[in-house]
Amino acid sequence: METVQRTHINRALLFLITCGLALSASVAKAVSQPIYNEHANARHEIAAAISQASKTGRNVVLIFGANW
Repeated sequence: METVQRTHINRALLFLITCGLALSASVAKAVSQPIYNEHANARHEIAAAISQASKTGRNVVLIFGANW
């Protein structure tokens, strides 16, 4: 009985370790790729969004970030 419990615990630990390694590898890969377009013209895109919003009567929500 005790051997069966240890086997289940060992399998659960192995599964958790494997999931953790897979997750950390995918996060490391995602961090290395740029998220935002570094060549975008922010002033132009904001002006275009404001122009379109004023024509349709909608608001503009500005969300910005950077590849730091």
